[in-house]
Amino acid sequence: MRIARRVALGLVLLVSAHDMSGAQSPSGAGDPSRRGVVTGRDDGAPVLGALVVHERSGARVRADEQGVFAVRARTGDTIAVRALGFREARTVVPAGAAAPLRVVLTPLPTLLPKFTTTVGQRVIRASESPRSIAIVSKEELAAAAAVSVNQLLRQLPGLQELPAAPSRSSISIRGFDDARVLVLVDGEPVSGTLVESRDIGRLSAVGTERIEVTKGPSSVEFGSDALGGVINIVRAAPTKALSGEWLARRGGLGRQESSGSISQTVGGVGYRIDGSWRQSDRVTGYDAAGSTFHRVYDLRTDVRVPLKGGWQARLDARGSQERQRFPVDASFNGFIDDRGGQAFVEGAGPTLGGLLRLRAAGQRFLYTYRQSRGMLPIRGSADSLEQRERVARYLASYTRVLGGHAIDAGVQHAERHLAAPGKLTGDSAAESVTEAFVRDAWTVGRWQLTAGARTTRSTLWGQSTNPSLGATWQATSRLQWRANVARGFRAPGFKEIRYTFTNPAAGYTLIGNTALRPERSVSTSVGGAWAVSSRLGLDVEAYRNDVRDLIDWRYQGDNAAGFQQYANVNVAEARTQGVEFNARLVVAGAEWTAGYDFLRARDLGSGLPLSRRATHTARLRASHEWRVREGLIGDLSARYTGGAPLIGIPSGAPITGPFSTESGVVGRQGALLSVDAQVRLAVTPVAELSGGVNNLLGQRPALWTPAFDRQFYVGASVKWSGVER
Repeated sequence: MRIARRVALGLVLLVSAHDMSGAQSPSGAGDPSRRGVVTGRDDGAPVLGALVVHERSGARVRADEQGVFAVRARTGDTIAVRALGFREARTVVPAGAAAPLRVVLTPLPTLLPKFTTTVGQRVIRASESPRSIAIVSKEELAAAAAVSVNQLLRQLPGLQELPAAPSRSSISIRGFDDARVLVLVDGEPVSGTLVESRDIGRLSAVGTERIEVTKGPSSVEFGSDALGGVINIVRAAPTKALSGEWLARRGGLGRQESSGSISQTVGGVGYRIDGSWRQSDRVTGYDAAGSTFHRVYDLRTDVRVPLKGGWQARLDARGSQERQRFPVDASFNGFIDDRGGQAFVEGAGPTLGGLLRLRAAGQRFLYTYRQSRGMLPIRGSADSLEQRERVARYLASYTRVLGGHAIDAGVQHAERHLAAPGKLTGDSAAESVTEAFVRDAWTVGRWQLTAGARTTRSTLWGQSTNPSLGATWQATSRLQWRANVARGFRAPGFKEIRYTFTNPAAGYTLIGNTALRPERSVSTSVGGAWAVSSRLGLDVEAYRNDVRDLIDWRYQGDNAAGFQQYANVNVAEARTQGVEFNARLVVAGAEWTAGYDFLRARDLGSGLPLSRRATHTARLRASHEWRVREGLIGDLSARYTGGAPLIGIPSGAPITGPFSTESGVVGRQGALLSVDAQVRLAVTPVAELSGGVNNLLGQRPALWTPAFDRQFYVGASVKWSGVER
């Protein structure tokens, strides 16, 4: 808390100093003050920090964090507005003192419509971030007809889907996966991380507006676990008019799903309710027809209320229930039942010349594993002790424009508790985590420089401080360069520090280590975006990420009972590096997007490549609307994942089993070329029919998990919206 107090005190002094000495002179004593707002043409979002110049007097002001500015001007005066990544706009002050000025900026071709949401909950444009950001849009969500989030993300270059025992799915970003990739929903970490149940296949795509993928360490903006990158699922906001949607699909491999939503804003109060149900006969990592099963229920509510003084309040709650069934051996099935819920309440509004955001969030998660010879679990069977986690998190963040600087600062505190009888020393563990962060985006002409730092203190493992530095240069209206260097970290988890587990049949014991240090990484990247023409855009980035103090388990000798004893220790080092290329082409009424990633991922201790990390991944997608039939849209997507080595899987262990880098290369996962296609037809203004196929070629590469097979499906949807009032 001492660090948090220092950051808060420095922020107050900075604000006070600017208020006393940074005031800008008016353009004329007799000129009335005119207010205005600056927004982007394509998205309608505020342009933070836009420079507003009164041409007659030369006076300059900056738009605040909500795009609002005030300038002294007379009717007929000309005002010029400039912002990095946008074309300059000029507007003439109209008559009527009450009419606000509205300035709409046209983005340069290199400013892609991309956003990312930081842990402080401020949405920033891609031009403000020197990192590589990939966005899965709402249109791509519809085109992919994906059941869950993992089916969308595995299509992006540089991302790969990897299995995690016993039946989970994780996404690797540029070589790092599972606990080293932070997964968020509306800026809040998903539940289940304390019990190591990071199953991205559990996350539904219902009600999703977009999915943001930030590649590379991002600990300044997001904190722990952002070692390889960040996945943030952004849910759609309430609509203005009363709107509803219903969708149903059915297909091969037992695919069944249904979802619905309703949304409206009444008297300024907006609400949205989304619900879904889905199931299939496939579980990640298993190819056993008839004995695998996966079902998930989801419910989410979102309420937004305007308050006095420009403040806004938001209440968001969601819950899910999941069941997985998979074969344990020739006789038994294993069952995992999860129930999770989380909610947050947030208030945001103008304070001390900036924008203050306050958020309180909580989550609970229940994990139960059982077994049975049949298709339903038996109470009290196998390892049936429930594991429970609960988290409470509090955030205060502040954003203010000071000249050419856009400053974000804040503090965050979390209380975390895990109960895992028989698995943790003392059956439970608790942790308090306090963080303080500051980030500055400074615009100077065609340059924007970003610098920031976050310090994290935990009662469980100690302290870590991580800085970042980046730069963006708008060389021309069609060419933009970027570079970034950052340090990231992953805090050791409860089970790595306090875990105690004995397997008498196998004769070993695994124990935690209270002396574990956080895993640390240093990442560098250099890239650029080139708008060749209005139809063709290119983006390329070279990257490198060095990670040390990776946590792995090692043999510590035999204990008094004669069991082999293993402990978690900081021993491993790894490096991932590569080049990523993306292109977008619009021609003959069709939109083509292509991407390719070359990756080298190695364990620096053993000199071996990291298991299952393919050197080559690529994607080609085409979308076209035919004029021969209005409302007929076709989507085609092909992705290629090259072959990859399997490293150190013990002899006789399942393909999803534990890894040991001492065994070397034991096999090679085959390459996969997957082709997905879908056709959608609007039969009425509100109803649509669809049909498609996943893995059209029916490829089943050797030793590939999760298992793939050809899957045909059909669907129907209804969307309607009333008249906005």
